[in-house]
Amino acid sequence: MRDFESMSTAQDTLRTASTLFEEHFEVAPASRAHAPGRMEVIGNHTDYNGGTVVGAAIDLGIGVAMRQRGDGRIRMVSDAREGDTALVTSMSTYTTDDLPDWCAYPLGVIDEARMRGWIPEGAGLDMAIHSDLPIGTGLSSSAALELAVAGALTRLFFEEDDMPGTGALVEVAHRAENRYVGMPCGLLDQTVVGFARRQHLVVLDASQNLSLPVALPENLSFVLFRSHISHALVDSPYEQRHRECREALMGLQRFIPGIRHLARLHPADLDAYASVLETKASLRARHVVHEQRRVGAFLAALDLGDAEAAGACMTASHESSRAFFDNSTPELDALVHAANLQQGVLGARLSGGGWGGAVIALVSEAFTDTQAESVCDAYEELFEVRPHWWRTAASDGLVHERVSD
Repeated sequence: MRDFESMSTAQDTLRTASTLFEEHFEVAPASRAHAPGRMEVIGNHTDYNGGTVVGAAIDLGIGVAMRQRGDGRIRMVSDAREGDTALVTSMSTYTTDDLPDWCAYPLGVIDEARMRGWIPEGAGLDMAIHSDLPIGTGLSSSAALELAVAGALTRLFFEEDDMPGTGALVEVAHRAENRYVGMPCGLLDQTVVGFARRQHLVVLDASQNLSLPVALPENLSFVLFRSHISHALVDSPYEQRHRECREALMGLQRFIPGIRHLARLHPADLDAYASVLETKASLRARHVVHEQRRVGAFLAALDLGDAEAAGACMTASHESSRAFFDNSTPELDALVHAANLQQGVLGARLSGGGWGGAVIALVSEAFTDTQAESVCDAYEELFEVRPHWWRTAASDGLVHERVSD
């Protein structure tokens, strides 16, 4: 079934977050921010392996409204949770022991901001969170929440001329997820959420932490199909894959001097020395090394205006994820297969870490709503549940602002 018939704009989400704030705290917020979800277009698990990855923001996101307190307390409310009362902790402890798991993301950002001296001593925070993003779909709701909190914080405590740049906010959000939440994710999610531009892809060279926008042709867009399998990296084999990739790199470094990143290995070298690795490490390395080449081929095809070749790279990426990285599922495979049978679909693959979540399809103007429903029909016949789908353009990234008193 089609989801999100009427997409909210960033300003809609900001207004809703402000309304939620006023309803709970009986005062207007002083700052607010909106951060979008992101889709991984190609480059599966290449970012933490020092490779290149391509993403884009979607037109759904998270809004945060915020105001300073003077007593060191932190009060948080979200319309994504049941209950009318705010969750309360303090700057002195901000323990998450008695709080829902999602609280670790804003508290991690607050912790990083405090260490950088962004929050005055003794200050507390009231915070309201409104989300349009479906949770567990691999669209990086965690990075959106982290960047929205970071953006609202800086608007609250900094004057315009002293405001930390987007790169600093991305770094704070990424460190919060790595250090506080404990997820060893790469830089893609926070980078796309922070730097995205409408009708552009974000290309990230993770080895140098450099990103640049690449225009997406006007006649191309994306369709997302949401499987019924929830995606949660904290509870997935993500850390195991991270470890296996590290083991592969360390094993190959004994024979190939000077390599610092698995994604930068030449396929010929991998073929020559893969036998020294354990089977799983060898398979993970094969996916990462060849995925790096697929990213380059995808970008070259777009540059040449060959959308079909670009789409073929996406489909090949999914097959590699399935066969070598073992992070697909029967549900994701079924969506990719059904999508690729439709006219106007140029390519499809899982988007994000895997093990559930969503499939992204690159589509031309020939792709219709009827065809999207046909994909859902095929999925429902197999799994007896109907997936949601929606079209999305490549959208703008983080927006944050001070609210006039």
